[in-house]
Amino acid sequence: MPEPQNIQNAAQQFLRNPFVVKSPEELPKEQIVWLFVPEYTKIEAIKERKHTFIWGSRGSGKSMMLRYLEPHCQALACGGADVFFESLNSFLAVYCPCKEGHLNKSELSLLDECSSMIVTEHMLNLTIAERALATLRGQLPQDHFGSEHVHAFSRNVLSLFDKASIVSSVASASEAASRSGDPLGWLNHLFIAELAKLSRYFRGLALRRTEATFDATPTGYHDFLLPFCKLVVELLGDWGRPLYLLIDDADRLKESQQRIINTWIANRDQRYICIKVSARRDGYKTFLTRDGVDVEDPHDYSSVDVNELYTQSKSDYAQKVELIANRRLGLSVVPTKDIQAFLPPDATQEGLLHAMKVQTANEWEQKGQPGRKEDYVVRYAMARLFQDLRRRKQRRNYAGYFNIVHLSAGVIRDFLEPCYLMFDRLLDQGNAPESVCAIPSAIQDRVLFEYSQELVLSRFDDIRKGVPPERVADVNALEILVNSLGQLFYERLHDPEAREARLFSFTVRGQIPEKVQRILDLGIRYKYFMLRSYSKKEGGGRERWYLMNRRMCPAFKLDPTGFEGRISIKADLLALACENPDRFVALRLKQDAVDGTGPLFSLEEEP
Repeated sequence: MPEPQNIQNAAQQFLRNPFVVKSPEELPKEQIVWLFVPEYTKIEAIKERKHTFIWGSRGSGKSMMLRYLEPHCQALACGGADVFFESLNSFLAVYCPCKEGHLNKSELSLLDECSSMIVTEHMLNLTIAERALATLRGQLPQDHFGSEHVHAFSRNVLSLFDKASIVSSVASASEAASRSGDPLGWLNHLFIAELAKLSRYFRGLALRRTEATFDATPTGYHDFLLPFCKLVVELLGDWGRPLYLLIDDADRLKESQQRIINTWIANRDQRYICIKVSARRDGYKTFLTRDGVDVEDPHDYSSVDVNELYTQSKSDYAQKVELIANRRLGLSVVPTKDIQAFLPPDATQEGLLHAMKVQTANEWEQKGQPGRKEDYVVRYAMARLFQDLRRRKQRRNYAGYFNIVHLSAGVIRDFLEPCYLMFDRLLDQGNAPESVCAIPSAIQDRVLFEYSQELVLSRFDDIRKGVPPERVADVNALEILVNSLGQLFYERLHDPEAREARLFSFTVRGQIPEKVQRILDLGIRYKYFMLRSYSKKEGGGRERWYLMNRRMCPAFKLDPTGFEGRISIKADLLALACENPDRFVALRLKQDAVDGTGPLFSLEEEP
């Protein structure tokens, strides 16, 4: 763990607002180590010496986890680099973020497919090598490397290039660093110069396509990347550990670049290099290699999904959020160090809920004790609260730690961001951070409603601005579909006769039209829906299961704590939901009236 003075430095960022959200790339190693909570993160599976795909939505903690694996963070967490590297199954992690426009160059589209593959692999190799050199120089104790070994490493890496093609880069590196005095620094500047030369080529390609000249000898996997990784492992000496290549946000890469990474994975060279790829699952477009062969799980890689399967009431996610939030409160000057006490629910509505539980228990007795009493109360008490609030013409107050956990739906950023806004609102009212003992429930509810409204309303305007004109109609249809489903689930929740009232997920019965599938996929991309699957009741495969983002619940007055099941919607009716909300809701509710509650499935069928 960091020394006390480093704890104080780490805390400085949280003196004003303990819920501040920053990109992990901006955080110093002390904050990474002190803010990262390894429990419930599946990090041990990611540490295994195997190629791994790490799936998760934006804000789910993928980048934080990868940054935590870097050597200066692991050394800090373990009590020193020697302690870490001498431990069983240690590794040298090199963090390579796929920043927008950095690797997914639009100019690559000006090349033919074969040329684009060659140039882009060369660019990936140079970028990885530069990041590895920066890691060796900046994150490891330099006294571990003997001078003779470092010079030999520099010579051997240089031999991987065609010397005639790097003359200008050698000269540039020699101006920036001494090859004899700082061989690692010199080598790092060599890769920076090669990348700069590649950038000039791309600019020339865009501005003077016929005159642009690729004046480098391209590198590949077997003739450069793998030998380079072997040299790095050898340089570590008695620390010799495999290089873990952490490719973050790989969904931003072009499909051709993803195929190159798949090709590397297919080689299974885990003795020297383990590739850890983080991405949104829907953004990773292919599992084909350059030769059109599939990489397969579990033979070529393993998969880890850091998004919780947040469809069951008993989830590790709430415990993970509590640990993260309490860690932040502990670093701050806020007197309350318990997140549950810091985010209290609305006392009046908690009293109403208790009364509804008593009423529902009595209802269970009157109906002849159908099933278990506890199950009956869980199923109906919350729905009865919503129905009672509707009669009173009052809105549900969504304040309270567990409500906010449910609304964040497995994405830690969607918990921290509204908490940040709540705390900031108190500061704007003139409260000093050290005087804030709890967030009033009224402020919590107001912020949560606005946060929900943003997704339901203004977010669609932003999406329309970012899509090509021909896709605007799909965005409009998605907005109508979201509102149709919101209305449907609202009516079911507030219907005293509904057997399963607290639903906000659905399956589709029948063949989904191509246009509707396109709209559903768009909803998944922009986090209006989460896609899961369930085992068919009759056996014989799995069905797609769409869950509405719980963040929308305050805007539609829905219960985010519902976990009981899902509603089935016919494909033609779902197509109508993309065009006419009122007609869709009327027809679907009519179906419920005809056949009871419609086809519903219990989560207890989950494998």
